[in-house]
Amino acid sequence: MTHQGLPAPIRQVFRHPYHGRLVVITPYYLPAVRCTPDHRVFATSDPAVPPSLVEARSLTPEHYLAVPKPLPRSGVASLDVAALLDGTTRTFRVPRKLTPAEVEAIMTATGEGRTSREIGAGFGKDPSYIRHVQSRVRRGLWVYEQVRGLVVEGEHVRFHMERRPGIPRVLPLDKPLVRLLGYYCAEGCVVRSRNRPNSRVVVLTFGPTEAARAEEVRGLFAEVFGLQPHVVRRKTSIAVTIGKSSLALVLATLCGERAETKRVPPVLLEADPSVVEAFLDAFVAGDGHVYRNGKVSLTTVSEDLAYGVAWLALRLGYLPSVYPSRLPEEKVIEGRTVRQAATQYTVVWYREPIRRRVLETDTHFLIPIRALGEEPFEGWVYNLEVEGAHSYLANFVAVGNCQNYLTSQALRDPVAGTPPQDVTPEDVIALARRYKARILTSTYNEPLITSEWAVEVFRAAKPQGFVCSYVSNGNATPEVLDYIRPWVDLYKVDLKGFDDKHYRKLGGVLQVVLDSIRRIQAMGFWLEIVTLVVPGFNDSDEELGDIARFLVSVSPEIPWHVTAFHQDYKMTDRENTQARTLLRAAEIGVAAGLRYVYAGNLPGRVGPYENTYCPGCRALLIERVGYTILQYNLLPGGACPKCRTPIPGRWD
Repeated sequence: MTHQGLPAPIRQVFRHPYHGRLVVITPYYLPAVRCTPDHRVFATSDPAVPPSLVEARSLTPEHYLAVPKPLPRSGVASLDVAALLDGTTRTFRVPRKLTPAEVEAIMTATGEGRTSREIGAGFGKDPSYIRHVQSRVRRGLWVYEQVRGLVVEGEHVRFHMERRPGIPRVLPLDKPLVRLLGYYCAEGCVVRSRNRPNSRVVVLTFGPTEAARAEEVRGLFAEVFGLQPHVVRRKTSIAVTIGKSSLALVLATLCGERAETKRVPPVLLEADPSVVEAFLDAFVAGDGHVYRNGKVSLTTVSEDLAYGVAWLALRLGYLPSVYPSRLPEEKVIEGRTVRQAATQYTVVWYREPIRRRVLETDTHFLIPIRALGEEPFEGWVYNLEVEGAHSYLANFVAVGNCQNYLTSQALRDPVAGTPPQDVTPEDVIALARRYKARILTSTYNEPLITSEWAVEVFRAAKPQGFVCSYVSNGNATPEVLDYIRPWVDLYKVDLKGFDDKHYRKLGGVLQVVLDSIRRIQAMGFWLEIVTLVVPGFNDSDEELGDIARFLVSVSPEIPWHVTAFHQDYKMTDRENTQARTLLRAAEIGVAAGLRYVYAGNLPGRVGPYENTYCPGCRALLIERVGYTILQYNLLPGGACPKCRTPIPGRWD
């Protein structure tokens, strides 16, 4: 959710190594937030003034942190059980009269030329049976286990060997279902049989005085799933149990199998408020407490469940508090010593207004800061890139970050909140070493217009082992390329299209950029080209083909990246680029003869076009998802390990 209380897709998750001080922001009622000093937080020191972005290092005890109130929106109306369990399989044993060792002996004898009669005599089997075994082994059909998926039968689903009629294929997301899910999250678990790997039993355990709740749960199972569980009275509890694998897998997939892995069903995070309230009522009835003053309190050992429940409370307009606490590793119950989870989470909210330090506006809860501090840190720090507002919640506190927006608009848009700072080349190099970077890049804004500054930095950096690069619009003169050539290793050009009229609208001339691309390649820079594919601007087959054919005429080994456009900032009049458009553009590049074509900005959705393949034998050389390298198979110096074809590039 953004600082505006709206949902927004996460585009990327970033991490980078960090060594330095973290700011520790401890608000009232919420867990502490730890961040780098330059990370920006939505805050205000005057409740009459809307929250705005403040660097963490600049926060004071007079500031209030902003927790947005989620805006109401319609949720899903049903739960597709078949889709939920799609891909879930179970493994079954296949009874055989022969052991694996006996089958291996039969196939060995077959390979030695012995007849089926001779082999059968040795095993006491008919020759026809031996031939049957030989045939099935050769066809890969002689197995001792079979894997089966979900069986859909009309309006019900079940697993192979499970008793009919199964469970409903689609369930309405109504109050009976979510009350059952609430009770399960509070009191339930799934128990697996040691001797029967496909057998699962759902168990909900209540206190000895909670017979009415146990009966309610029994009735909910009958109403929602058409199943009749058992109610078992024990010495210290009442248990509701039912053995049904499909049901158990639905509950485990939605909510988790046991206490430590419990979570709020994702389908509830955007559900109708009345449905959310029914879930919370059941959860609190099962494992919480409501005080006379309207205070609601519950505990769980699952961090995911605690924050999920807190989010649901926030959706209903309540400000939740989350309090983690440490527990001893062991405790004594009924004279027995048992192990317990190390951390317990308490979630609290108030259904009725009470006096608290919180201030409230129409759009936000304003939370005072209890304490501010710093602590040393060395390790990974993380950030998100979020569509639209470029903000998200950290422990329910609104924070903001967008790398592209900050770096491109810092000089022209005061809202960006990042005024320029004086730095020396040595400062830049020290910062690069702090983040363990190996490449220094001049970008945002156009590096060609500040080439004197870039060369000053690169002249100091290259002798220290750094690789230096430009990310540019390609509007270069021969003189500036001669000037930067000794200091720049890599050069990326944004080729924005192949229509001169469009280029002139953007303030450039197409032919100047094309001439620069030829010149950059001829001068020995490592050159890569990026084209942001914008629907209705440059996404026609003709224009993409013209770009690809031009690049082939310069060199078929130039990597071409076709990337997805996203609506942002002041350009929201175009549709976002779809994966199918990028795939079409990439295929046009390959058909034109380019050997290295990539599709970007849609990780995991563009098939092979995130990877590098050998142009000679098509072996997978580098496998990627987004910015993450999953496999790196190149030989030292950059050659295919399979056919030894040299792969152009700059390799360690």
